Amino acid sequence: MQHWTIAALIALALLLPTQAKDWPLNIPKGAQVVLKIPTSFWQVSKYDNVSVGGQSIYFVDMADVMQKSDWETNGFPYCGEFILTKITEYRPLGKLRYTDVELRNAGIYVKLRFTSDEHDLNAKFQKVAVAGQWQQFEESEDFRKTVFASQGSKIFTGSLSGLSDGLKLPLLHMVCSGQNTFAGETYKEKTYFAVSLGPSGTIYNSLKVNASSRVSTVINERVLSMVKAFKGVAQAASIDGVKFTAHIAYRDFLNETVAHDDVLEIYLPLDLCSKFADADITSQQLVDGSIVILNGNRIQTSLLGTG
Repeated sequence: MQHWTIAALIALALLLPTQAKDWPLNIPKGAQVVLKIPTSFWQVSKYDNVSVGGQSIYFVDMADVMQKSDWETNGFPYCGEFILTKITEYRPLGKLRYTDVELRNAGIYVKLRFTSDEHDLNAKFQKVAVAGQWQQFEESEDFRKTVFASQGSKIFTGSLSGLSDGLKLPLLHMVCSGQNTFAGETYKEKTYFAVSLGPSGTIYNSLKVNASSRVSTVINERVLSMVKAFKGVAQAASIDGVKFTAHIAYRDFLNETVAHDDVLEIYLPLDLCSKFADADITSQQLVDGSIVILNGNRIQTSLLGTG
C-alpha cells in the first residue's frame, strides 16, 4: 500500500504545474511592462473572476493571438503597466505542454498561455510586451503606427472625426484603461458620445443587493467619475450628451452557480454634465434629468443620498 501511495504522489507531482526554475525571459521578474495585446483577446477566467488579492482575472490564449497576422490592429490594448510576476510551466510526464506568464497590477491579473516550446518563449513574449511605462510606449513610433493610426480611423467617425489629435489621444487613454469601448450614437434624434464599460469583475449577491441598489452602485462607482472626464470631449465634438452602458452581473449565492446579466444604459445631457462637473448640481439631479434604462425599460433610480 505504501508503494502505491508513493507512486500516486509521484504521478500527481508530474502532472501539477511548477514554477520555472530558470527565468526564460530577457525582461526580469518584477519589471514593469506594457502589454500590447488588444483587450479583445482577453477572456474572463473560466474558473474565477477575482483573485485572492481582489484583481479581476483574465486569460489570453497566445496561439489565438499569434495565428492572426493583424493582431496588433485588432483593437486597443490596455493603457497602463503591469508587473511581470511569475512564470509557470505545465509538464505532464516531464514534457512541456504550455507555459503561463503572469502579469499583475493593482486591479487586473492577466495570464498569457504559450503552447510553444521554451526556446522561442522569450522572442514571442517580446512581440507582445515591452518593458517600461505606458507613457513611454505611447510616445513611441510603434504606438503611433500600430495603435493610434489604425484604431483612430475606425473609432473617430461621424461627429467624432473632427476632434484634434490632442483630444483623441487622452480620450483613447481614458477609455482603454480597461475593456471600455466608445462610438457615436443617435438616440431620440440626439447625438451621444457612447461609452460601453468593460466588465468590472464584480458579481452581486442578489440575496443582499437588489436591482435598484446594483444600479445606483454602478452609477456611483463607475459612471459619475467618467462624466467629468468626457464632458470636454462631448463639447468639442458638438454633440448632445454622453451615454454609458454597463453589464451588471448578479446571482443568488446560495442557490445559483451561474450569474445573470442586467444591462444598464444611461443617457446624460451635455448641459447637465457640465453643471455636475462644475459642482452646480448634485449627482442625483444629474441622474433625474437623464434617461436611465435597465434591460430595455426606462426606470427611475435613487443614488441613496450620495450627491
